[in-house]
Amino acid sequence: MLHNTGMKIGMAVVLFFVFAGWVVALGGTAHATNECREESDAWLLPNNNPATDAQGPNPNINNHLQPFPTPNNDEDQTYNCGIHFSLDWWIIAFQFYMIIVAYLGVFVEFFHTKQTIGDFYAIATVLFTIYTSIYVKLGYEFSAGEHDDNAVAQGYKTAASGGIIVCVCNYVFMYLWGSEEGASEGGASAENKA
Repeated sequence: MLHNTGMKIGMAVVLFFVFAGWVVALGGTAHATNECREESDAWLLPNNNPATDAQGPNPNINNHLQPFPTPNNDEDQTYNCGIHFSLDWWIIAFQFYMIIVAYLGVFVEFFHTKQTIGDFYAIATVLFTIYTSIYVKLGYEFSAGEHDDNAVAQGYKTAASGGIIVCVCNYVFMYLWGSEEGASEGGASAENKA
């Protein structure tokens, strides 16, 4: 049984915000990937940030979802950056798939499988929470919490802000998705007994 019209509209609005956050995360990840492809050697060198005088290991090497592959040479830049960001792109693709499935589940009875969509949405939310956590951390590590012109940090911060929107809206959607049907079934059974 589909949700009532008001709940459908509410879930559609929340899914719109999920999609908007997803677009922001997509743009931030694309920016970070592009920065890697343009200058992947800098991603392997020690972190020499002149804005913070911080020196030490580069946070991209081991603090990302996927470690940076080695050895690195100019011919392999695109491949290495693709490997480095591959899990990020799979998480983004899975979230897009879940947005489509959720819209279908809200409006089409055939796709309204409450348990399956709820379970897969929970997986997508956990994955996006991990993605967002990593991007927030790397955004701070590349800019030391300052707003500067570090292009890599800007990409990470953009992706993290989109990820935060996606995570919050995913939690709201899961609450709305699972909330009403149980209450309406209880009310229907009470009416049938009377």
